[in-house]
Amino acid sequence: MPRKKWVLSWPGQVVICASSIFWTSEVCEAIQANSLLYVSKAYVEKCNSQISDIVELVRGKLPGGARMTLGALTVIDVHARDVVAKLAEDRISSLNDFSWISQLRYFWEEDEVMLRMITTCLKYGYEYLGNSPRLVITPLTDRWNRVVPQSNLLCLHYHESWLCRQG
Repeated sequence: MPRKKWVLSWPGQVVICASSIFWTSEVCEAIQANSLLYVSKAYVEKCNSQISDIVELVRGKLPGGARMTLGALTVIDVHARDVVAKLAEDRISSLNDFSWISQLRYFWEEDEVMLRMITTCLKYGYEYLGNSPRLVITPLTDRWNRVVPQSNLLCLHYHESWLCRQG
């Protein structure tokens, strides 16, 4: 089923999770084949095409919460495209490179969705956080996404004001 159709066929949480799993898998394959540098231009074009398809859908008539889902997906897709471009620019050639492992990665393993970032590995709990819009993903957002799981892994308590002072 084409992506333009399945993003409208499932709830937002499923769409974003499945899209993230596919992105992680495709980038891992490119890194393992040591072809990220060579495929990055084609992959960035693929990402741009997918983003254009979603934007085209958003401009049309949409059912229920689809517009909100597609808006959030667009922000995530743009960030994913930029991550791939940066990984290629940095000539990443190992799945253990910090630039790659510091990204929030979704994996389908043994009939479970697993989230990985740096040394943290969490089972996706299917928590419903609402189908909310995302304005943008910034370097501070990425930092937050690295600090919180790591602090939880180390059983440390974090406070969001601490992170804001670090920017």
